[in-house]
Amino acid sequence: MKNYVKAGSLAALCLLCACAQTAQGKLRQAVYDTASAYHLLASPMPDIMAGHVPGVSLSAGQKALARKASQSVLDELSALEQSIQAGNTLAETAVAALQADFAAFSTCWSGLTAGSTPAACTLAMTASTATTATQANAAVSVSTNGKE
Repeated sequence: MKNYVKAGSLAALCLLCACAQTAQGKLRQAVYDTASAYHLLASPMPDIMAGHVPGVSLSAGQKALARKASQSVLDELSALEQSIQAGNTLAETAVAALQADFAAFSTCWSGLTAGSTPAACTLAMTASTATTATQANAAVSVSTNGKE
């Protein structure tokens, strides 16, 4: 069942990416699609973290890993959505970083709920630190919208 949700999320993400016509439109659509897939995958997190889902039990360490992986995706989504709302140009690298962090979160969360701790969980934490620094640098160059 868990693999079907993950596959469905990724399939929806791939299918919706073809909707936009311009390069910026496609990047914006990719952000929206990733946000939708993230929210679909993360929707049971509160119940699982609270121990309300029978058969799924996470240790404190696993919960911390899940929170950090989830937060890295949320931080990137927030920054990119703010850029979109401000009318700034999106960088392909920022959108690619978001998608990579979502993929790591997806693998991490699916593994944790299945009873294991995948390497993607610890890699997501390492990558999110590097991505946040890269994103901060990109936000400075993007926020000027080509005007200096």
